[in-house]
Amino acid sequence: MPPAFYSWLFLVSGLCFATFGLSFCLVAFLSSLFFFLGVVVQMYLRQKAGYEEYVKHERFAFQSYVYEAVEKMKKDKQELKHDKRLTGSYVIDEQLQDIISFIIRDYVYPWYDQLSDNEEVPHEIRVAVQNVIVAFANRMKEADWIPFLTTQIVDDAASHLRLYRQARSRLKSLPANSKMTLEDAFFDLELAMENNTVCRDHVCNNPSLQRCYLEQLTDIVLFYLSPEVEFHCLALRYITRELIVNSVLIPLINKLSDPDYINQMIIWLCKDLTITSEVFLTVLKVADNVDELLATKDVLNKEIATLRSRDAGGCSEHMVKQQLSSLNYLGKLLDTQIARLQSGGDTGPDYSRLLLGSPKLFQLPLDVILKNNIALNYFLDYMRTVGQQAYLFFYLNIEGWKASTEQQMMDMSQNSSFDNSEALLAEQYSAAKQVLERIREAAYSIFEEYLTDQSSCRIQIDEMVSKRLLNKIKMERPNENWFDEAQACIIDKMQNDELCLLGFRSSPGYIKLLSELDLLRGGFDLSLSSLTGEIEVEDATSLDRISLNSDTASLPEFIICPNNSVDVDNASGGSPNNLTSEIKPSGPFTIYAEIIETGLMHEKGKTFGVYAVSVSKKYESGHRESWHIYRRYSDFYELHQKIKDKYPELSKLSFPGKKTFGNIERKTLERRMIHLNNYMRSLCEPGLLASKPGLLPILMCFLSRTEYSATQNFSRTLDSLFRMSMQAVRTVPDSVLSSVDGMVDNLSRVLQVRTAASSKDARPETLKVSASIDTETADNIPMRILLLLMTEVFELKASSQWLRRRLVILLRQIVRTMFGDIVNRRILEYVGLLTSPDRVASYLTSFKEALWPHGMQVEPSMPRDPATKMRTRVAAKAALLSSLSDDIKHILGSETTLTGVLSVFNLLQIARLNTRFCCVLLEGAITNMFAGSSPAVVKLHVKSPRIEEAAAAAANQ
Repeated sequence: MPPAFYSWLFLVSGLCFATFGLSFCLVAFLSSLFFFLGVVVQMYLRQKAGYEEYVKHERFAFQSYVYEAVEKMKKDKQELKHDKRLTGSYVIDEQLQDIISFIIRDYVYPWYDQLSDNEEVPHEIRVAVQNVIVAFANRMKEADWIPFLTTQIVDDAASHLRLYRQARSRLKSLPANSKMTLEDAFFDLELAMENNTVCRDHVCNNPSLQRCYLEQLTDIVLFYLSPEVEFHCLALRYITRELIVNSVLIPLINKLSDPDYINQMIIWLCKDLTITSEVFLTVLKVADNVDELLATKDVLNKEIATLRSRDAGGCSEHMVKQQLSSLNYLGKLLDTQIARLQSGGDTGPDYSRLLLGSPKLFQLPLDVILKNNIALNYFLDYMRTVGQQAYLFFYLNIEGWKASTEQQMMDMSQNSSFDNSEALLAEQYSAAKQVLERIREAAYSIFEEYLTDQSSCRIQIDEMVSKRLLNKIKMERPNENWFDEAQACIIDKMQNDELCLLGFRSSPGYIKLLSELDLLRGGFDLSLSSLTGEIEVEDATSLDRISLNSDTASLPEFIICPNNSVDVDNASGGSPNNLTSEIKPSGPFTIYAEIIETGLMHEKGKTFGVYAVSVSKKYESGHRESWHIYRRYSDFYELHQKIKDKYPELSKLSFPGKKTFGNIERKTLERRMIHLNNYMRSLCEPGLLASKPGLLPILMCFLSRTEYSATQNFSRTLDSLFRMSMQAVRTVPDSVLSSVDGMVDNLSRVLQVRTAASSKDARPETLKVSASIDTETADNIPMRILLLLMTEVFELKASSQWLRRRLVILLRQIVRTMFGDIVNRRILEYVGLLTSPDRVASYLTSFKEALWPHGMQVEPSMPRDPATKMRTRVAAKAALLSSLSDDIKHILGSETTLTGVLSVFNLLQIARLNTRFCCVLLEGAITNMFAGSSPAVVKLHVKSPRIEEAAAAAANQ
């Protein structure tokens, strides 16, 4: 407006105020305003109906979705409801609903409440998550989890361990100034194993790339599980993805990858195991981390100070002094180990020092060496080095031939007694003739391989013995004693030749063998002689305590410190807070016995049922002892007769009767197992034992590991299994060795000439572990698991192919004999138990209580101090060693077992490699659940620097 207008307006206003006053002007202005508003309102009220009719028919230039939004806003708000059914199981659905509510409460409302108070968005997020869970549960039910749980997971774990072992070996071969780390070598090997297509280094080393990887992996899962409308709604999909990644996956992976958390889980899983002083001292001796020893030393000093404050006389003075003596010994051990590590000394064994000191070593006889798997393997390695291995191979082939011949001859005699019809007699005669010819051919193959002038591995024995043997093979009927004379010559040669047994006893390998068999007093801690005194060993007169009939015989157990034995009463706490001298528990106890399995056993051509009994002995003090024994039905029957003779009133106890036929049928064995369990449960009733004082000694004699004669019978049975496994001898480098497979294949393959450098054995270890399984080991899921774990954990493949084959046969015989054809069914039952609704609900409950204890979000826990973590490592290592049974140690050897367990434990202490294994399991579960997702999962790793470098190198070529 022009300035003149404002001038005139100001002039008129001033004149009005001067002429009429302020009140008159204000009343006049308000009257005019209200009059004008009244006119407008009256006009609107009179034209309202017509205006609305006009708007309904008139379309303005707005987008259609604006009108849709307006219409939705006009609708009345309905109550938000959702279906609480998710998986079909109430116990699972209840826990899942709680978890979803907690996630939305803690991760959605904090930021959404600042935007709006409308409940529809949180409700839609809940509905979307529930739809994913419902689809996920249906996929879980449709997927076949048995191969994944029994084969793929084991293969992934074994391959993971193989990569770690190879990376460690590669680092050792590099110069000291090399900048390559263990993780670098590990991921380089992973890239080679996956053919340059997969490498998870970016996931493990870069948190931002890890988050991106998990988001993309979650997108793949949502693609398969979400309804199409929800998946294409980007906002809803992104919110759901962020909730899954940030509130579930990342915290879970970080928790499972944390070495300290893993150590605590190991201790929790092994909380019922008793950690002996021997195991605890072994852990301290093999420790390669000074911080572990310093943390243990710190707690030890506190415990010593506490005990010294109590050493003030009284009746407990002697016990306190005894405990102080044990703790002082432990302190000296820790000081020695700490000094050795700080000086850069090697913590590994040095067996040559014992030889140089010429101590009096335990002298193993030749027959013990030939009947023990571990000893025979070391002896074979030594014989190779001196070029005398042909004598040992000849002996082993004879043993295999004799075992198979004896079995075949016994089968022929049994089959010929069933039917006397002429047709069957002719057929049996023809079959027997073929078997005898194959036996003769096998014997001649052995003779031709070792005793002819043309043989490349000819052995030297008396010429007359060789001629008599050849005459028997050509002229006489097959007999398992053909080779006895030649075998006696070989045994005499190996016994007295300086290059054989005498030289073996003077080799470092013999010292290592004694350590494997726990026959080396003081173990390999040779530098502790100043603490423990002179190393004492027992001579050959102590062999009367060794069972010569079993390769798994119990060998003498030596006490590390003769006067001061140390025990760990509270290993789960991660520190030796209560170190006391070992005192055998005494006082009243309760005995429990339960038959856990039944199977068939073969001995001397006879087949009978055997029952595995789990025995538990619990004292009033809380101490518990557990062991396993094996008994036949006849043993239970003899026990029942003894009890009836002494206590006739107990004859009313239900006991399964004898049967003339069908004693080895599976149904009969399982039915008897149920009845015998009820019988043993009745005998172990505390009230009955209290009323019959003489019953407990009879029962303990039956359940004892050493005082019952059936134990010796089982040892002979294991020896029978061992003798049958002798036929598994195969070729070795630079030799052509025949093998006898009669016990496995009924002599269908007779001593095929094979070279050791076969393509199967020469496979590179850049492949996954499952790629190296041949048809020999693929017939049984438990055998596959045992072979995978034992080969990689205990490095059997790297140490000895021959020993590995023998263990394959021995384990197969034991598994088949003890479990028969029910192994797969047992696995299915166990997997079904682990995935039952109650178990799954318990897993979800544990997860909920871990993240939301008492319904509240868990507060960030205070970081544990490094000393506590180190003590937890020591306790976890001791618990892991205690979890191994003595049977495994006897089969593989103490040192091999120790090395394997420590290798697994050290792998678990690397957080980034733990993250890698978690991702492998997650990818495996997704590809198993969604059949077509494997290519998409592989593409997630294209961001790996190593894959990019490999792709660039391939492009340049």
